Amino acid sequence: MILSYSLPPLNNILKIYPLSLIVSKPAGLTLKASKCDFSRKELKYLGHIITPGGIKPDPGLIDSVKLFPQPTRLKDIQSFLGLTGYYRKFIKDYAKIRSHQKSKRPPNNIEWSVECTIAFERLKTALTQAPILRAPNFNEPFILETDACDYGLGAVLTQEYDNKKFVIAYASRTQTAAERNYFPTNI
Repeated sequence: MILSYSLPPLNNILKIYPLSLIVSKPAGLTLKASKCDFSRKELKYLGHIITPGGIKPDPGLIDSVKLFPQPTRLKDIQSFLGLTGYYRKFIKDYAKIRSHQKSKRPPNNIEWSVECTIAFERLKTALTQAPILRAPNFNEPFILETDACDYGLGAVLTQEYDNKKFVIAYASRTQTAAERNYFPTNI
């Protein structure tokens, strides 16, 4: 699948098609006009819905998260974290929330605590209420807000224009054992 994006008017979109042909030919790809869609308002792509207003998780996959049963085995935890991890850019403090569910115990010996249940439900809720992320506007300045604490790092990339603040993406991760020895200002 080849995705091309252009701002209106339609003549801008029509300029991209010949360029797509030029680029795809050396790669051995062929394009058929009958299989091309132009001027789409909404597109489902790799588990996301792309619209002029931004990017959001595919509701069909989010339904899978809503229906996911409470994990009883390590494999269940890994499956759930894999599913939610794919959408981590939509979830503020993802690493902080999921840190309660990381388990290095043998597959049949997981300790499911109240904290795990809370984290499990918070991740499900966060994804079902995920914000729509805006595509970056390269004509406007970016704002990167960062945060560090004893166990993790977090960031949010935003832009502010038209008297509104738009989230581009969230990022977070837990620190390694070695990184926990540093002061937050040294990371």
